[in-house]
Amino acid sequence: MRTIGQASVLSKTEWRKLESVANQKHRLLWSILRFTAARINEALELRIKDVYKDPVKRIPLDEIVFRQENRKGKDKNHTVPICLELQTRLKDYVPSLSIDDYLFPGINGRLSYEGALAYMKRAAQKVGLDDKKIVTHCGRRSCITELSRCGTDLRTIQAVSGHASISNLQRYIETDPARTKSALEGIFS
Repeated sequence: MRTIGQASVLSKTEWRKLESVANQKHRLLWSILRFTAARINEALELRIKDVYKDPVKRIPLDEIVFRQENRKGKDKNHTVPICLELQTRLKDYVPSLSIDDYLFPGINGRLSYEGALAYMKRAAQKVGLDDKKIVTHCGRRSCITELSRCGTDLRTIQAVSGHASISNLQRYIETDPARTKSALEGIFS
């Protein structure tokens, strides 16, 4: 897979390789990025109550509300349904029992962006993915690109990703020349 922009689009196999050397907290963080197209700061700001109906029994909600404050101080939230694979991973995760705690705790509150990025880069080196541009944005780009490849319409992808405009969204989508050729041949043959 080629790199466009700042982050590589990773295949399912590459994600499995990364996950094979990760601890539970980082596996879940990457899953949230990958299965919801969340921005890293949206994921790091999640609290237990944003994800679980019952943290003791580890029962996840049906959807995650990602909260984002815009420059004018108004909330710009978007909601993403929790797919079955992510529900399973949430059930396997052992969160804090305090609903106001961060889902991804760190030394001084929540896990830092720098900590999440450094861990991901070390994991990529361990599994031989150092030829890729591995950054936390890989999950978001991978999700958006996979949704596009599956034929999901742009408005739905826009709703999942929380993009304000379709033009911004289109820059995230990596196109595959073989699929483009196949689509054209399907129309004109």
